[in-house]
Amino acid sequence: MTDDTQTDRMRERLRELYAQDVEENLCASLLRWVEDALTPRSKNGRFRPNPILLLLAADLALAAGTFLYFSFGGL
Repeated sequence: MTDDTQTDRMRERLRELYAQDVEENLCASLLRWVEDALTPRSKNGRFRPNPILLLLAADLALAAGTFLYFSFGGL
């Protein structure tokens, strides 16, 4: 077997393995990591993000915007 066929077979086996186990889905894992640990879901089952991560994302967006403003069009 060549390396490409071995790699393809390994990818197929990994896809089958992860397709069977719903808990190891990448999207589900990311959502579980981002949601609020104290109140993960609302009464309607609606997703609630972690407030600390929201604050960090807002700070990052503000810092990036400030950097771009002063780098390209600022004073």
